[in-house]
Amino acid sequence: MFAVRLKVCVFCLLLVGWSTSPGRAQEKSDPPKDIKRPKYQFPEIMVIVYADFPNEPEHQLALAKYTAGKGFNCVEAELDKLEVCRKAGLKVRLGSIDINKLLDAAPKLKDDQAVLGYFISDRRSRDAFPGFARTARAFEAADPNHPTLFINRAEYNQFPEFVEVVKPMVLDYYHYHWWHKNHPERYYLYLRMFRDLSVKHDIPQMRCLGSNNPPEKIRQSMYVALAYGVQAFHFWPPWFVTCKMDKDRNAVLEDGKPVFGLSDAGKAVSEVALELKALGPVLLKLKNQAVYHTDKTLPMGAERAPADLWFQPEGESFLVGIFNDDQKDRYLLPVNHDVEKTRELTLRFKDRVAVELLDRKTAKWRSPELEKRDAERVLKLTLAPGDGELLRVSGGADEKK
Repeated sequence: MFAVRLKVCVFCLLLVGWSTSPGRAQEKSDPPKDIKRPKYQFPEIMVIVYADFPNEPEHQLALAKYTAGKGFNCVEAELDKLEVCRKAGLKVRLGSIDINKLLDAAPKLKDDQAVLGYFISDRRSRDAFPGFARTARAFEAADPNHPTLFINRAEYNQFPEFVEVVKPMVLDYYHYHWWHKNHPERYYLYLRMFRDLSVKHDIPQMRCLGSNNPPEKIRQSMYVALAYGVQAFHFWPPWFVTCKMDKDRNAVLEDGKPVFGLSDAGKAVSEVALELKALGPVLLKLKNQAVYHTDKTLPMGAERAPADLWFQPEGESFLVGIFNDDQKDRYLLPVNHDVEKTRELTLRFKDRVAVELLDRKTAKWRSPELEKRDAERVLKLTLAPGDGELLRVSGGADEKK
């Protein structure tokens, strides 16, 4: 198993490092400054993982189906896994040590719904941005329907310049906020800054999360990001889906069947991914308007709800994402960002509203009980550590304003 992990690690390092060498995609003049970027929207709330495929095609298909059954809808893989993932209903975030191999394939893949996008590079600074822009334009000319993906390290604080120069179709980034050396105090500041940049340029957000954390922290990371409008997730380390194999990477059979499994982090992410099967189709259509926190001492980058807001959240360690859809219907995504305690949130609505809660098991809206206090309506929610809920609010004098 160590040899397999070592092989995968070397592959990933090569995948990250290829962009230091110019390929055909970068061998062009400076990118034009005024271009019309293709509009892109994720087809689903994406949960992207790595699945350790064995050699045999029939077992590859079985592993792909197992992966999809755990709620994941995309894997990191090369072109040779595209067909088997397509058969299983998975999308592929394509990568290759050789960028030109991807670029050559792109024209044939422009209408392929199994392609999520093309992973280009990770954690580079501003010197690489002009080359990234040329790469993005080359891929857009070959395939205008799928994005090139460049992962920004938030702590470099160069992401506004990245967007201006590269003009990406997706804003992808990471900030491993649970690690004490990664400026955890900037957690909500970076979430807000990337959210604002996404709204300003009308491009969807994609966030890479650290997976070496307990389930409550993984759940909190995902639900907080959703409250800030993030629509796609990938992880480091990403090795969630396993297959028992021999030293030659052939599947080891037990009772005539291959043996698949999930890492501990994979199990935690799978729980949220399965919930997103219900929440995702709604969230995907929404636009994030604001996020308000309830903490007595606000963390860096956080805002408190204005006094004249149409509702008021109360309780310790909560945040509430506010969304609208195309019809200006209102949605709330409250999250308990405490990863240790179950807490009660109170939402006070200043008018006679109706509130519905989307059941994550049935994908159906239900009406929670509201307290009626004259013209005010009050909803109390109990949220487990790191957990969130999706609410739809209708009625009231301020509706659709």
